[in-house]
Amino acid sequence: MQYYSPVETHLLSSQYVRQTFKIQVMLPARVRGESRPFPVVYATDGNWAFDMLKGISHILQTHERDAPPYILVGIGYPSDSPRGGAVLRARDLTFEGFPRFIPKPAAFEAVPTAEPGTATTHGGAAFRDFIEHELIPFIERTYETVPAERTYFGHSGGGGFGLYTLFTRPALFNRYIISSANLCLDGETSAGVRYSKYDFMLDAARKFVTETERLAETRVYLSVGAEEEHEPGIERWQLTSSCVRLAAILTAADIPGLTFSSEVFAGETHMTVWPMAFVHGIQCVFGI
Repeated sequence: MQYYSPVETHLLSSQYVRQTFKIQVMLPARVRGESRPFPVVYATDGNWAFDMLKGISHILQTHERDAPPYILVGIGYPSDSPRGGAVLRARDLTFEGFPRFIPKPAAFEAVPTAEPGTATTHGGAAFRDFIEHELIPFIERTYETVPAERTYFGHSGGGGFGLYTLFTRPALFNRYIISSANLCLDGETSAGVRYSKYDFMLDAARKFVTETERLAETRVYLSVGAEEEHEPGIERWQLTSSCVRLAAILTAADIPGLTFSSEVFAGETHMTVWPMAFVHGIQCVFGI
């Protein structure tokens, strides 16, 4: 008889970000008394997506033909609101080179904001350091894990942050699931700055493939919805076409050690594609 442990929630303070993070952990089903290590899947936007990813993970792990057992870790902020990360994600998921913008103030209750006097955008390097030096060590000393088996999943800004991590600290994860990432911008931001065909992440990808001779065995899955290209409100990001362009760059590079796959979901929008990217991404990076 297999059983599921309840989700465990931890409040983890970071010296890198000056932030307390809400970390939710789902263990896979196990035979009572079983003790063995599992790979770990880390997902950003935990306030929005953890419950969805938890449900999907329970379903996928019902049969190992669909997905192997894994520990799911959601990275979020101390709030019970699904929109609890609406403001702080603008700080943690953006990075040097990302278009300049002004985060929108919280329009909902229970939405944490940055401490006075601290950065409100472009904090990706510190957030990456939090994950590497504080979160991962905490998870690996608290739970039975396979230390070399770490997967990253991120959507939208989380997808862009995943690529930033791949390009700057590739060995942090050996599997990356990148969904609907911000890669370029052709238009004006909330800071009133106009960008013309600003290929910030495509340029970063070109630099990465030029400077990378080989990788340790790394699987990357990249996906986007076909309807995102002209979706009202986000059309200036050209999400679909830029994803196709990035796929061409990484495929042509043929970096030893890198297994790369990409997918465009017909008929899907920026939000409807989110769970599909996770399902297909898990199966792809685990070789199912």
